[in-house]
Amino acid sequence: MTVLQFEWEISLGEFDVPWETRGDEWISRIAEHITEHQGVIGHQAARYGAFWQFTVREEGREENSDTCMIAFPLAEDRVAVSACGIEQADESLISGFRAALTSAAEEIRKPARAKKWSAIIGEAPSLLQGNPHHISKKLPLDGVKLSSTERHFWQPGVSASPSVSSFSLHSSIPILVRGTSLGHDWIHTAQRDAAETLTVLVAFLSVIWNIHVDAEEGPTPLEFGERQLPDRHPWVQGIDLGPLTESSTVENFEIPEWIDDAWLLTKKTAKIKSSVTMYLEGLRVEDRHPSLALIAYVTAVESISLMLFERKRCKECSNHLDVGHKFLEALKLVTAGSDLETLRVIYGDRSKTVHQGRLHGTELALGALSFGMLSNDPATSFKLNNVRIMKGAARKLLLKAMRGQLPERTHYTKGDSSP
Repeated sequence: MTVLQFEWEISLGEFDVPWETRGDEWISRIAEHITEHQGVIGHQAARYGAFWQFTVREEGREENSDTCMIAFPLAEDRVAVSACGIEQADESLISGFRAALTSAAEEIRKPARAKKWSAIIGEAPSLLQGNPHHISKKLPLDGVKLSSTERHFWQPGVSASPSVSSFSLHSSIPILVRGTSLGHDWIHTAQRDAAETLTVLVAFLSVIWNIHVDAEEGPTPLEFGERQLPDRHPWVQGIDLGPLTESSTVENFEIPEWIDDAWLLTKKTAKIKSSVTMYLEGLRVEDRHPSLALIAYVTAVESISLMLFERKRCKECSNHLDVGHKFLEALKLVTAGSDLETLRVIYGDRSKTVHQGRLHGTELALGALSFGMLSNDPATSFKLNNVRIMKGAARKLLLKAMRGQLPERTHYTKGDSSP
Protein backbone atom coordinates (compact mmCIF):
# COMPACT_ATOMS: atom_id res chain seq x y z
CA MET A 1 0.00 0.00 0.00
CA THR A 2 1.91 3.05 -1.18
CA VAL A 3 -0.59 5.73 -2.15
CA LEU A 4 -2.51 7.45 0.66
CA GLN A 5 -5.99 8.45 -0.45
CA PHE A 6 -7.33 10.07 2.74
CA GLU A 7 -6.68 10.22 6.46
CA TRP A 8 -9.31 10.59 9.12
CA GLU A 9 -9.54 10.30 12.90
CA ILE A 10 -12.70 9.13 14.57
CA SER A 11 -13.60 8.78 18.25
CA LEU A 12 -15.41 5.70 19.42
CA GLY A 13 -16.26 7.39 22.68
CA GLU A 14 -15.31 6.25 26.15
CA PHE A 15 -15.63 2.55 26.79
CA ASP A 16 -14.39 0.16 29.45
CA VAL A 17 -13.46 -2.73 27.15
CA PRO A 18 -10.19 -3.07 25.17
CA TRP A 19 -9.81 -2.17 21.50
CA GLU A 20 -9.55 -5.89 20.71
CA THR A 21 -13.19 -6.24 21.75
CA ARG A 22 -14.63 -2.89 20.66
CA GLY A 23 -12.64 -2.95 17.40
CA ASP A 24 -14.25 -6.25 16.42
CA GLU A 25 -17.70 -4.79 17.00
CA TRP A 26 -16.93 -1.55 15.18
CA ILE A 27 -15.53 -3.32 12.11
CA SER A 28 -18.61 -5.58 12.05
CA ARG A 29 -20.84 -2.54 12.03
CA ILE A 30 -18.80 -0.98 9.22
CA ALA A 31 -19.32 -4.19 7.26
CA GLU A 32 -23.07 -3.94 7.75
CA HIS A 33 -23.18 -0.36 6.51
CA ILE A 34 -20.78 -0.76 3.58
CA THR A 35 -22.91 -3.54 2.11
CA GLU A 36 -25.58 -0.85 1.70
CA HIS A 37 -23.19 0.99 -0.62
CA GLN A 38 -24.15 0.55 -4.26
CA GLY A 39 -21.94 -1.93 -6.08
CA VAL A 40 -20.44 -3.64 -2.98
CA ILE A 41 -21.28 -7.35 -2.90
CA GLY A 42 -18.86 -8.66 -0.28
CA HIS A 43 -16.21 -7.71 2.28
CA GLN A 44 -13.25 -9.11 4.19
CA ALA A 45 -11.84 -7.85 7.50
CA ALA A 46 -8.47 -9.01 8.83
CA ARG A 47 -6.68 -8.03 12.03
CA TYR A 48 -2.89 -7.72 12.10
CA GLY A 49 -1.84 -7.08 15.66
CA ALA A 50 -3.51 -3.85 16.74
CA PHE A 51 -4.76 -2.63 13.37
CA TRP A 52 -7.49 -3.77 10.99
CA GLN A 53 -7.52 -4.00 7.19
CA PHE A 54 -10.93 -3.85 5.57
CA THR A 55 -11.35 -4.75 1.90
CA VAL A 56 -14.46 -5.08 -0.26
CA ARG A 57 -15.45 -6.76 -3.48
CA GLU A 58 -17.42 -4.74 -5.97
CA GLU A 59 -19.94 -5.97 -8.46
CA GLY A 60 -18.29 -7.16 -11.67
CA ARG A 61 -14.89 -7.84 -10.02
CA GLU A 62 -13.48 -11.33 -9.33
CA GLU A 63 -11.04 -10.09 -6.68
CA ASN A 64 -11.22 -7.57 -3.85
CA SER A 65 -10.93 -3.92 -4.76
CA ASP A 66 -7.44 -2.45 -4.60
CA THR A 67 -8.76 0.44 -2.50
CA CYS A 68 -8.93 -0.72 1.11
CA MET A 69 -9.35 0.80 4.54
CA ILE A 70 -6.84 0.64 7.40
CA ALA A 71 -7.89 1.35 11.02
CA PHE A 72 -5.33 1.80 13.78
CA PRO A 73 -6.11 2.64 17.45
CA LEU A 74 -4.67 5.82 18.94
CA ALA A 75 -4.65 7.16 22.47
CA GLU A 76 -7.78 8.42 24.20
CA ASP A 77 -10.22 6.12 22.41
CA ARG A 78 -9.48 7.54 18.96
CA VAL A 79 -8.88 5.56 15.82
CA ALA A 80 -6.83 6.65 12.77
CA VAL A 81 -8.43 5.57 9.50
CA SER A 82 -6.78 5.61 6.06
CA ALA A 83 -7.95 4.59 2.62
CA CYS A 84 -5.00 3.07 0.76
CA GLY A 85 -4.16 1.48 -2.56
CA ILE A 86 -1.63 1.38 -5.39
CA GLU A 87 -4.04 1.91 -8.28
CA GLN A 88 -6.28 4.83 -9.20
CA ALA A 89 -8.40 5.89 -6.21
CA ASP A 90 -11.97 4.60 -6.25
CA GLU A 91 -13.67 7.81 -5.13
CA SER A 92 -17.10 6.21 -5.05
CA LEU A 93 -15.86 3.44 -2.74
CA ILE A 94 -14.06 5.95 -0.52
CA SER A 95 -17.33 7.86 -0.20
CA GLY A 96 -18.97 4.61 0.90
CA PHE A 97 -16.21 4.08 3.47
CA ARG A 98 -16.81 7.53 4.94
CA ALA A 99 -20.55 6.97 5.26
CA ALA A 100 -20.03 3.53 6.85
CA LEU A 101 -17.46 4.90 9.31
CA THR A 102 -19.77 7.69 10.42
CA SER A 103 -22.78 5.44 10.90
CA ALA A 104 -20.79 2.74 12.71
CA ALA A 105 -19.16 5.26 15.06
CA GLU A 106 -22.50 6.85 15.94
CA GLU A 107 -23.99 3.48 16.85
CA ILE A 108 -21.04 2.25 18.88
CA ARG A 109 -21.04 5.39 21.03
CA LYS A 110 -24.53 4.60 22.25
CA PRO A 111 -24.57 3.26 25.84
CA ALA A 112 -24.78 -0.47 26.37
CA ARG A 113 -28.24 -1.81 27.12
CA ALA A 114 -29.41 -4.72 29.22
CA LYS A 115 -30.47 -7.65 27.06
CA LYS A 116 -32.56 -10.32 28.75
CA TRP A 117 -32.19 -13.87 27.47
CA SER A 118 -33.10 -17.44 28.26
CA ALA A 119 -31.44 -20.81 27.72
CA ILE A 120 -31.86 -24.45 28.75
CA ILE A 121 -29.22 -26.58 30.47
CA GLY A 122 -29.26 -30.13 31.78
CA GLU A 123 -27.40 -33.33 32.56
CA ALA A 124 -25.47 -34.44 29.50
CA PRO A 125 -25.70 -38.08 28.33
CA SER A 126 -22.95 -40.30 29.71
CA LEU A 127 -21.87 -43.93 29.64
CA LEU A 128 -22.14 -44.06 33.43
CA GLN A 129 -25.64 -42.60 33.67
CA GLY A 130 -27.44 -42.62 37.00
CA ASN A 131 -30.84 -41.39 38.06
CA PRO A 132 -31.93 -38.01 36.68
CA HIS A 133 -31.55 -35.04 39.01
CA HIS A 134 -34.01 -32.27 39.75
CA ILE A 135 -33.56 -28.72 40.99
CA SER A 136 -36.29 -28.50 43.60
CA LYS A 137 -36.51 -24.70 43.92
CA LYS A 138 -35.66 -21.57 41.99
CA LEU A 139 -32.01 -20.66 42.27
CA PRO A 140 -31.03 -17.00 41.78
CA LEU A 141 -27.32 -16.34 41.15
CA ASP A 142 -25.61 -13.13 40.12
CA GLY A 143 -26.78 -12.35 36.57
CA VAL A 144 -28.82 -15.55 36.12
CA LYS A 145 -31.84 -17.34 37.57
CA LEU A 146 -32.36 -21.11 37.39
CA SER A 147 -35.64 -23.00 37.61
CA SER A 148 -36.70 -26.53 36.75
CA THR A 149 -38.61 -27.33 33.57
CA GLU A 150 -40.48 -29.83 35.78
CA ARG A 151 -40.52 -32.72 33.33
CA HIS A 152 -38.43 -35.57 31.97
CA PHE A 153 -36.71 -35.08 28.66
CA TRP A 154 -35.61 -38.16 26.73
CA GLN A 155 -32.82 -37.98 24.19
CA PRO A 156 -30.25 -40.35 22.66
CA GLY A 157 -27.63 -41.49 25.13
CA VAL A 158 -23.98 -42.45 24.71
CA SER A 159 -23.21 -45.95 23.42
CA ALA A 160 -20.14 -47.84 24.57
CA SER A 161 -19.62 -49.29 21.08
CA PRO A 162 -20.08 -47.63 17.67
CA SER A 163 -23.41 -48.69 16.17
CA VAL A 164 -25.89 -47.51 13.55
CA SER A 165 -28.46 -50.18 14.41
CA SER A 166 -28.99 -49.52 18.11
CA PHE A 167 -29.02 -46.64 20.56
CA SER A 168 -29.47 -45.90 24.24
CA LEU A 169 -31.78 -43.38 25.91
CA HIS A 170 -30.87 -40.66 28.38
CA SER A 171 -33.37 -39.07 30.75
CA SER A 172 -32.95 -35.71 32.43
CA ILE A 173 -35.03 -32.92 33.92
CA PRO A 174 -33.54 -29.82 32.24
CA ILE A 175 -33.20 -26.41 33.85
CA LEU A 176 -34.41 -23.11 32.42
CA VAL A 177 -31.87 -20.29 32.74
CA ARG A 178 -32.86 -16.63 32.53
CA GLY A 179 -30.06 -14.09 32.32
CA THR A 180 -29.19 -10.50 31.55
CA SER A 181 -26.19 -9.32 29.51
CA LEU A 182 -25.05 -5.81 28.67
CA GLY A 183 -24.36 -4.90 25.08
CA HIS A 184 -24.89 -2.34 22.36
CA ASP A 185 -26.87 -4.97 20.49
CA TRP A 186 -27.48 -8.71 20.69
CA ILE A 187 -25.48 -9.95 17.72
CA HIS A 188 -22.15 -8.22 18.31
CA THR A 189 -21.85 -7.98 22.08
CA ALA A 190 -24.66 -9.25 24.29
CA GLN A 191 -24.94 -12.64 22.57
CA ARG A 192 -21.28 -13.47 23.16
CA ASP A 193 -21.45 -12.34 26.78
CA ALA A 194 -24.57 -14.49 27.32
CA ALA A 195 -22.96 -17.53 25.68
CA GLU A 196 -19.79 -17.17 27.76
CA THR A 197 -21.82 -16.73 30.94
CA LEU A 198 -23.75 -19.91 30.13
CA THR A 199 -20.53 -21.87 29.51
CA VAL A 200 -19.02 -20.77 32.81
CA LEU A 201 -22.33 -21.54 34.55
CA VAL A 202 -22.56 -25.15 33.33
CA ALA A 203 -18.87 -25.68 34.14
CA PHE A 204 -19.43 -24.23 37.63
CA LEU A 205 -22.48 -26.42 38.26
CA SER A 206 -20.65 -29.49 36.94
CA VAL A 207 -18.01 -28.98 39.63
CA ILE A 208 -20.59 -28.22 42.34
CA TRP A 209 -22.81 -31.21 41.56
CA ASN A 210 -20.11 -33.66 40.41
CA ILE A 211 -22.01 -34.43 37.23
CA HIS A 212 -21.71 -33.26 33.62
CA VAL A 213 -24.06 -30.32 33.13
CA ASP A 214 -24.12 -28.71 29.68
CA ALA A 215 -26.14 -26.42 27.44
CA GLU A 216 -29.21 -27.94 25.77
CA GLU A 217 -30.49 -24.74 24.12
CA GLY A 218 -28.21 -21.71 23.77
CA PRO A 219 -29.12 -18.16 24.80
CA THR A 220 -31.90 -16.40 22.88
CA PRO A 221 -33.23 -12.87 23.54
CA LEU A 222 -36.45 -12.87 25.53
CA GLU A 223 -37.94 -10.47 23.01
CA PHE A 224 -38.13 -13.45 20.64
CA GLY A 225 -39.84 -15.60 23.27
CA GLU A 226 -38.57 -17.73 26.10
CA ARG A 227 -36.69 -20.94 25.31
CA GLN A 228 -39.10 -23.87 25.31
CA LEU A 229 -38.30 -27.52 25.91
CA PRO A 230 -39.74 -29.61 23.06
CA ASP A 231 -41.94 -32.59 23.84
CA ARG A 232 -39.21 -34.94 22.66
CA HIS A 233 -35.80 -34.84 21.10
CA PRO A 234 -36.18 -35.10 17.29
CA TRP A 235 -34.26 -38.40 17.24
CA VAL A 236 -36.74 -39.93 19.70
CA GLN A 237 -39.86 -38.85 17.81
CA GLY A 238 -42.18 -41.77 17.07
CA ILE A 239 -40.58 -44.13 19.62
CA ASP A 240 -42.88 -45.65 22.23
CA LEU A 241 -41.14 -44.97 25.53
CA GLY A 242 -43.85 -46.90 27.37
CA PRO A 243 -43.25 -47.31 31.10
CA LEU A 244 -39.85 -45.56 30.89
CA THR A 245 -41.51 -42.17 31.27
CA GLU A 246 -42.73 -43.02 34.78
CA SER A 247 -40.10 -45.44 36.09
CA SER A 248 -37.11 -43.20 36.76
CA THR A 249 -36.17 -42.37 40.32
CA VAL A 250 -35.44 -38.67 40.67
CA GLU A 251 -32.78 -37.21 42.97
CA ASN A 252 -32.54 -33.58 44.06
CA PHE A 253 -29.53 -31.44 43.27
CA GLU A 254 -28.00 -30.17 46.49
CA ILE A 255 -27.68 -26.39 46.73
CA PRO A 256 -24.80 -25.55 49.12
CA GLU A 257 -25.21 -22.42 51.22
CA TRP A 258 -21.94 -21.00 49.87
CA ILE A 259 -22.95 -21.26 46.19
CA ASP A 260 -23.57 -17.48 45.76
CA ASP A 261 -20.11 -16.46 46.96
CA ALA A 262 -18.48 -19.27 44.95
CA TRP A 263 -20.24 -18.14 41.75
CA LEU A 264 -19.15 -14.53 42.23
CA LEU A 265 -15.53 -15.58 42.88
CA THR A 266 -15.53 -17.88 39.86
CA LYS A 267 -16.83 -15.14 37.56
CA LYS A 268 -14.35 -12.48 38.66
CA THR A 269 -11.20 -14.65 38.93
CA ALA A 270 -9.73 -15.43 35.51
CA LYS A 271 -7.71 -18.47 36.60
CA ILE A 272 -10.65 -20.08 38.40
CA LYS A 273 -12.85 -19.41 35.40
CA SER A 274 -10.24 -20.97 33.09
CA SER A 275 -9.87 -23.99 35.35
CA VAL A 276 -13.57 -24.79 35.66
CA THR A 277 -14.13 -24.43 31.91
CA MET A 278 -11.14 -26.71 31.22
CA TYR A 279 -12.65 -29.20 33.68
CA LEU A 280 -15.84 -29.01 31.61
CA GLU A 281 -13.86 -29.83 28.46
CA GLY A 282 -12.62 -32.96 30.20
CA LEU A 283 -16.20 -33.99 30.95
CA ARG A 284 -17.19 -33.36 27.34
CA VAL A 285 -14.59 -35.73 25.87
CA GLU A 286 -14.09 -38.30 28.63
CA ASP A 287 -16.37 -41.04 27.27
CA ARG A 288 -14.67 -41.24 23.87
CA HIS A 289 -11.28 -39.59 24.44
CA PRO A 290 -10.05 -40.41 27.98
CA SER A 291 -6.42 -39.50 27.22
CA LEU A 292 -7.49 -35.98 26.18
CA ALA A 293 -9.78 -35.78 29.21
CA LEU A 294 -6.79 -36.50 31.46
CA ILE A 295 -4.93 -33.59 29.86
CA ALA A 296 -7.89 -31.31 30.59
CA TYR A 297 -8.11 -32.35 34.25
CA VAL A 298 -4.36 -31.97 34.75
CA THR A 299 -4.45 -28.54 33.08
CA ALA A 300 -7.27 -27.45 35.40
CA VAL A 301 -5.01 -28.26 38.36
CA GLU A 302 -1.99 -26.55 36.77
CA SER A 303 -4.02 -23.37 36.28
CA ILE A 304 -4.93 -23.32 39.97
CA SER A 305 -1.28 -23.94 40.87
CA LEU A 306 -0.45 -20.60 39.20
CA MET A 307 -2.61 -18.99 41.90
CA LEU A 308 -0.52 -20.65 44.61
CA PHE A 309 3.02 -19.92 43.42
CA GLU A 310 4.75 -16.93 41.89
CA ARG A 311 5.62 -17.37 38.24
CA LYS A 312 9.19 -18.24 37.35
CA ARG A 313 10.24 -18.42 33.72
CA CYS A 314 13.26 -19.75 31.87
CA LYS A 315 15.50 -16.85 30.81
CA GLU A 316 16.19 -18.47 27.43
CA CYS A 317 12.81 -19.84 26.30
CA SER A 318 10.39 -17.97 28.66
CA ASN A 319 8.58 -21.22 29.57
CA HIS A 320 7.23 -21.64 33.09
CA LEU A 321 9.60 -23.52 35.38
CA ASP A 322 8.76 -26.29 37.85
CA VAL A 323 5.25 -26.78 36.42
CA GLY A 324 5.16 -30.46 37.34
CA HIS A 325 6.39 -29.82 40.87
CA LYS A 326 3.85 -27.05 41.41
CA PHE A 327 1.14 -29.39 40.08
CA LEU A 328 1.92 -31.95 42.80
CA GLU A 329 2.26 -29.30 45.49
CA ALA A 330 -1.20 -28.00 44.58
CA LEU A 331 -2.63 -31.52 44.85
CA LYS A 332 -1.20 -31.87 48.35
CA LEU A 333 -3.99 -29.53 49.43
CA VAL A 334 -6.55 -32.23 48.64
CA THR A 335 -4.59 -35.49 48.44
CA ALA A 336 -2.00 -37.36 50.49
CA GLY A 337 -0.21 -40.69 50.84
CA SER A 338 -0.66 -43.39 48.22
CA ASP A 339 -3.23 -41.34 46.32
CA LEU A 340 -0.63 -38.63 45.74
CA GLU A 341 1.81 -41.23 44.43
CA THR A 342 -0.88 -42.48 42.05
CA LEU A 343 -1.38 -38.94 40.76
CA ARG A 344 2.37 -38.62 40.23
CA VAL A 345 2.22 -41.63 37.87
CA ILE A 346 -0.90 -40.25 36.19
CA TYR A 347 0.93 -36.99 35.50
CA GLY A 348 3.48 -39.06 33.60
CA ASP A 349 0.68 -40.55 31.49
CA ARG A 350 -0.46 -37.05 30.62
CA SER A 351 3.07 -36.03 29.61
CA LYS A 352 3.41 -39.02 27.30
CA THR A 353 0.20 -37.99 25.53
CA VAL A 354 1.23 -34.33 25.22
CA HIS A 355 4.84 -34.90 24.18
CA GLN A 356 4.77 -38.35 22.49
CA GLY A 357 1.22 -38.67 21.19
CA ARG A 358 0.56 -41.73 23.36
CA LEU A 359 -3.06 -42.81 23.89
CA HIS A 360 -3.62 -44.82 27.06
CA GLY A 361 -7.36 -45.42 27.13
CA THR A 362 -10.10 -47.12 25.19
CA GLU A 363 -9.94 -44.71 22.24
CA LEU A 364 -7.60 -47.11 20.42
CA ALA A 365 -10.16 -49.93 20.64
CA LEU A 366 -13.49 -48.15 21.02
CA GLY A 367 -16.12 -50.51 22.39
CA ALA A 368 -13.68 -53.12 23.71
CA LEU A 369 -14.40 -52.56 27.40
CA SER A 370 -13.35 -55.32 29.79
CA PHE A 371 -15.09 -55.63 33.15
CA GLY A 372 -14.97 -58.08 36.03
CA MET A 373 -12.70 -59.07 38.91
CA LEU A 374 -10.37 -61.04 36.62
CA SER A 375 -10.06 -58.29 34.04
CA ASN A 376 -6.59 -56.79 33.61
CA ASP A 377 -7.13 -54.57 30.58
CA PRO A 378 -4.86 -51.51 31.02
CA ALA A 379 -6.92 -49.35 28.65
CA THR A 380 -10.12 -49.94 30.62
CA SER A 381 -8.27 -49.46 33.90
CA PHE A 382 -6.88 -46.14 32.64
CA LYS A 383 -10.35 -44.90 31.72
CA LEU A 384 -12.20 -46.10 34.82
CA ASN A 385 -9.45 -45.58 37.40
CA ASN A 386 -6.69 -43.16 36.38
CA VAL A 387 -8.93 -40.61 34.69
CA ARG A 388 -11.53 -40.88 37.45
CA ILE A 389 -8.90 -40.34 40.18
CA MET A 390 -7.46 -37.30 38.39
CA LYS A 391 -10.92 -35.86 37.80
CA GLY A 392 -11.81 -36.30 41.48
CA ALA A 393 -8.63 -34.57 42.66
CA ALA A 394 -9.14 -31.71 40.20
CA ARG A 395 -12.70 -31.23 41.39
CA LYS A 396 -11.65 -31.10 45.06
CA LEU A 397 -9.03 -28.47 44.29
CA LEU A 398 -11.50 -26.45 42.20
CA LEU A 399 -14.01 -26.49 45.05
CA LYS A 400 -11.35 -25.06 47.36
CA ALA A 401 -10.53 -22.35 44.85
CA MET A 402 -14.18 -21.49 44.22
CA ARG A 403 -14.79 -21.19 47.97
CA GLY A 404 -11.77 -18.95 48.50
CA GLN A 405 -10.00 -21.55 50.63
CA LEU A 406 -6.61 -21.54 48.87
CA PRO A 407 -3.55 -20.42 50.83
CA GLU A 408 -1.88 -17.14 49.95
CA ARG A 409 0.44 -17.07 46.97
CA THR A 410 4.08 -17.85 47.71
CA HIS A 411 7.39 -18.60 46.04
CA TYR A 412 7.92 -22.25 45.16
CA THR A 413 10.91 -23.98 46.73
CA LYS A 414 11.81 -27.26 45.09
CA GLY A 415 11.61 -30.14 47.55
CA ASP A 416 11.12 -33.89 47.22
CA SER A 417 7.94 -33.81 45.08
CA SER A 418 9.49 -34.68 41.71
CA PRO A 419 6.86 -35.28 39.01
